[in-house]
Amino acid sequence: MDLITNLQKYTEYSLGKTKEKCSLIYQDVTINNIDFSPYDLNNSSFLEITFNNCDFSKVYLSGASLCGSIFNQCIFLYNTFKKGNADYTEFISTEIKNLDSFRTSYNETSFQDVKIIESQLERSYFDDSKFTNVTFINTNFIECSFNNSKFDNVIFIGCHFEQTNFQNIMEVNNINFNNVSIKIEDGIKTNLNNEIRQYFSL
Repeated sequence: MDLITNLQKYTEYSLGKTKEKCSLIYQDVTINNIDFSPYDLNNSSFLEITFNNCDFSKVYLSGASLCGSIFNQCIFLYNTFKKGNADYTEFISTEIKNLDSFRTSYNETSFQDVKIIESQLERSYFDDSKFTNVTFINTNFIECSFNNSKFDNVIFIGCHFEQTNFQNIMEVNNINFNNVSIKIEDGIKTNLNNEIRQYFSL
């Protein structure tokens, strides 16, 4: 069965339009130029897949496993990704906007030439990951962690932080903050630039 047919059948099953049980599991293939927008990827499994120029706009990703996959020049817009797994994944030349990520792990993942914009990241974990030429814009980080990660030319613009950890970071000067805020015990500190580092012990 071809991918599009599988996507259609799985979406109908996931949305309760059919009682015929269906799963969506792919591994170790390359997928080019597919618009996933009409489909539901809830609890799907795409392991070690290379996605080139694919559009995931408004795709529901909660419970999905994307481990070991590569997303090259892809689009993520208005996605919900809760209780998912994207460990060991690569995002290359990809824009992520209006992502709602909750209890999802991105450990040992690589972000290269990526923008993450106007997103809500709560209990999302980026430990032991690598960020190269990455910009975070107007994004909230609630109980997130970037422990042991590597940074090269990374900037946080207009972002907000609560109980977020940056531990064991070596390349501190490669991380810049511009007009960000942080919630601490005695309130919220706003309009901060690189002086926010003191709250992260950077």
